[in-house]
Amino acid sequence: MENIWYKVVRFYVKIGLFFTLKKISVHGKENIPKTGAILFVANHQNALIDAILIPTTNNRNIHFLTRASAFKNKLADKILRSLNMIPVYRLRDGKNSIEKNIAIFEQCFEFLKNEKALQVFVEGEHHQLRRVIHLKKGFARIILGTLQKYPDLNIEIVPVGINYNYHLKYPCSTSIYYGKPINANQFFDVKNPDFRFQAIIKEVRDALKKLTLHIEDTKNYDEILSKLNAANVNYLKPIKANKLLEKVNELVPQNEKRAINWLLPLYLLAKINSVFPLLIWYYLKPKIKDIIFTNTFRFALITTVFPLFYLIQSFIIYIFFNLNYALIYLLTCIILGIITTKTMKIN
Repeated sequence: MENIWYKVVRFYVKIGLFFTLKKISVHGKENIPKTGAILFVANHQNALIDAILIPTTNNRNIHFLTRASAFKNKLADKILRSLNMIPVYRLRDGKNSIEKNIAIFEQCFEFLKNEKALQVFVEGEHHQLRRVIHLKKGFARIILGTLQKYPDLNIEIVPVGINYNYHLKYPCSTSIYYGKPINANQFFDVKNPDFRFQAIIKEVRDALKKLTLHIEDTKNYDEILSKLNAANVNYLKPIKANKLLEKVNELVPQNEKRAINWLLPLYLLAKINSVFPLLIWYYLKPKIKDIIFTNTFRFALITTVFPLFYLIQSFIIYIFFNLNYALIYLLTCIILGIITTKTMKIN
């Protein structure tokens, strides 16, 4: 029953992502083992959107670590846990909270022992940098703890590069690159462990640097990024983007060609038709404290307020006219949503 609930919610989330992102392209799914214990390790540039992209772009049933602050409400706690989310505590949650991670890690050990999949954002925080920042040790501690308890278990690490052409704007596009699996067992001496985890951290970070654009030069980061933007480098294709990065000083600025937007009347119609949900969005947007959550809030409205508004409008039409007109209106809303999300230029 729990598996059915997970699949139903995952399907609805996929619909929400369809109307939130212009394009979602997935590469390297053949690298994901169909069975066995897996740790998906990914970069983290777009808050909740990152967290739901991995479970909705592959067929593994995934448990993933989520910031503990999201579990404060009892109802939220119950719902999140039913969707395979596991609270993980950080120093900002209080010194005593860190001790709770012991039980959380034990839970992760059991998931891996049962040959399930875990998802971890190994950078430990989200950011908008076009680079892979230094990795935290949490994922390595989970693997070590699991192997100490179950030394015969085989654990595979699947690196995941999540890329966006724009992080905050609508409708942005994303590409997900699943890298070749890394066998974790070879990096751990269970009887005499090295708690610095330097070898596994380097291996995973090197793998991620190939799956997303990585600007190594932090001192000249802004200048390099400016040149890449001027050359209209496609960040959705990280392998090609990293090659262009090697000759960044040779890149020639490109002028974007402007064409007549024949679909503008439809975009305006879509906005007029969604005026009340949009007013809610314009009210909430300036109140978002961490701007990296911009697309998270946008996704939340697209999956709740917008469809609810259209259903209410359809019901009103049904009362005053008939069911056929109500269904035609509802279908029109869906079509306008598809046209807007899939064809509109970045706003």
